[in-house]
Amino acid sequence: MPLTELCFNQALHVRHGAVLGVSEIIIGLSGHSVVNRNEALDKAFRTLSLKERNLIKEETDSQKTFKVKYAEISTKN
Repeated sequence: MPLTELCFNQALHVRHGAVLGVSEIIIGLSGHSVVNRNEALDKAFRTLSLKERNLIKEETDSQKTFKVKYAEISTKN
C-alpha cells in the first residue's frame, strides 16, 4: 500500500506515521534535509565573530530548563 494512502488510514498511529513519512520525503526533496540544514548552519556559524560564537555556545537557564522538561515529556507515552 502506498504511503500516501496510509495517510487516510483509520488507525491513528498509522495515519500519523504516514503523514510524518510523507513530510520527511517532501522536506528531503526540497533540499532542506538535516544534512543540508547543518551545512547551512555551519557556514553561517563561521561568519560570526568569536564573541558571537561564545554567546551562542553559552547555555542559558532557560535552555537548561527546557532540556530537562523535554527529556521528561519525551519519555512519556
